Amino acid sequence: MSDCGDRDPGLVIRDGVPSSSRFGDIYFSRDGGLAEAAHVFLDGTGLPDAWKGSLSFTIAETGFGTGLNFLATWGLWRRTRPPGGVLHYLAVEGYPIRRGSLPTVLAPFRALAPLSARLVARYPRPVPGLHRMWFAEDGVCLTLAIGDAAAILPRIAARVDAWYLDGFAPARNPSMWEPAVLDEVARLAAPGCRLATFTAAGVVRRGLGERGFAMHKHPGFGAKRDCLAGEFHGIAAAPARPGRVAVVGAGIAGASVVGALARRGVEVAWIDRRGTVAAEASGNPLGIVMPRPVLGDGPAGPLSAAAYRYALAESAERGVRVGGDGVLELAGDEATRLRHRRLDEAGLLDPVDGRLVDAAEASRIAGVALDRTAICYRRAGWISPRALVGALSAGIAATLGRSVGRIDRVGGRWRLSDDDGLQIADADAVVLAPGAGFASLPGFGDLPLRAVRGQLTMLPETMASRRLRAVLTFGGYLAPSIGGRHVAGATYERGEVDPGAWPQPVTVDGQEQILRGFPGLVGGWFDGVAPSGGRAAVRATTPDRLPIAGPFRSSAEAPPELYVLAGLGSRGLVTAPLLGEVLAAQMLGEPAPVESDLVEAVSPRRFALRRRRAARRP
Repeated sequence: MSDCGDRDPGLVIRDGVPSSSRFGDIYFSRDGGLAEAAHVFLDGTGLPDAWKGSLSFTIAETGFGTGLNFLATWGLWRRTRPPGGVLHYLAVEGYPIRRGSLPTVLAPFRALAPLSARLVARYPRPVPGLHRMWFAEDGVCLTLAIGDAAAILPRIAARVDAWYLDGFAPARNPSMWEPAVLDEVARLAAPGCRLATFTAAGVVRRGLGERGFAMHKHPGFGAKRDCLAGEFHGIAAAPARPGRVAVVGAGIAGASVVGALARRGVEVAWIDRRGTVAAEASGNPLGIVMPRPVLGDGPAGPLSAAAYRYALAESAERGVRVGGDGVLELAGDEATRLRHRRLDEAGLLDPVDGRLVDAAEASRIAGVALDRTAICYRRAGWISPRALVGALSAGIAATLGRSVGRIDRVGGRWRLSDDDGLQIADADAVVLAPGAGFASLPGFGDLPLRAVRGQLTMLPETMASRRLRAVLTFGGYLAPSIGGRHVAGATYERGEVDPGAWPQPVTVDGQEQILRGFPGLVGGWFDGVAPSGGRAAVRATTPDRLPIAGPFRSSAEAPPELYVLAGLGSRGLVTAPLLGEVLAAQMLGEPAPVESDLVEAVSPRRFALRRRRAARRP
């Protein structure tokens, strides 16, 4: 899971034309890369006519390479974009060019320089998996899948309107053209999907023809006599696009969903039982944005890494600051030190910009003396939850102080009403993102959500603590001083919790529990100092510690089909933005931002499937 050190393409540039020494082939024609991209791929798939009138159009590419095809398509989209349209560009690349080399590779294409600069600024490290980049002002979303095409394409969910097959010549890179890859090209193709490729190899033409593509030769570019273009004749019904979506819950989960939908031009009715947006846990003075690497082969670690990458990207895109000089996850005992070493040896730290540091290095990073080793996550830090909620939901008004008591299907639409039967909203689809309010909403009886109370405390800075620059975590956490006060937290109180009670009281026991959890040296900074305030809220958690996101079939007393985003626990600031994208993609039939197995891992239906499997056991 570390950087693709064994996936170096061997980039060589001669006379302005990049080539790969690994594959012995050039990335684009010596007769003009941009003209080649326009002739072979844009013209070959009938662009821009093919996306005329589309609210959403998806292009997929095998072999992202220099990104030139993407940039050429982006440029054409900017000139001919349908009103309100969103372009999804899904590209697979097994041997990514490093970010530092892209400016040199793309420098000859001066007409594309503004777009190239924006791509380079957002271009990810070569970490395997899916990386989503929004260029929202142009309605463009790039999802770059790093990995072998035959391995990663089966894990992708999408409905592709146009395919670019551009993975070096079949004779040079046969793995990109093998039957398993062509199977996936056909699986992901929507009816009428256009396809274009620079090659005219008979094996490719026959392989695509056997999979439902009607292929024909097309004049080649430069020295090439022919290339191929065609259309997919498969049959599948297009998903109905909801015109209006009701989102219940105005915390980080609901804001992530409404932000994802609004970015796509979908009308939203946003509802919350409280009198303000971000009233409950999302109203905390700060929260920590950091990854959670996990040993083993389960979905929790990859999901955390993907969510962390996306949360940082969204925060930057939306103008929300991630504060502090990173996060130091302190190792207080031998068991934790062993876990840290095992994470490092398994290659799980590098993909999230984490590294092991000794006590001296940890002290230098933190700006204060520390007496233990740590993992340093240099891009992690603290964030204002209210600021993030506000940025995600900018321009979207919420209906506040209204509790949803009923959700009914009336005349082909959903009607949301209060306990007295008074209508609050109607919509084509409903997303329940209620945070701690799950207990009062219909339809949650089948989901094993549990309320957990969390309290944080504020401490006045001291002479010893004011130099702290990084967030410290140690089971609990301590943030650097902001305005003369530190925020420390957080308790995890299971017991008897009333999720409907608001505000939650701040208890002395909770404050003492937080202070007792401080490492000795850190605790000494606050000897004799009394807390200067606190805040408590309720979080919803799940038995497997994974969030819940997706469509679910509820009990007989509730509507038959809804969407839900819940069970985020204490990780909502990290996971909610990505899961909002997951739900938007599911509702609108767009490419998913993460692999299909990760989407299934958070599906609400996983609990019913487990119950059925358990019931069948002898």
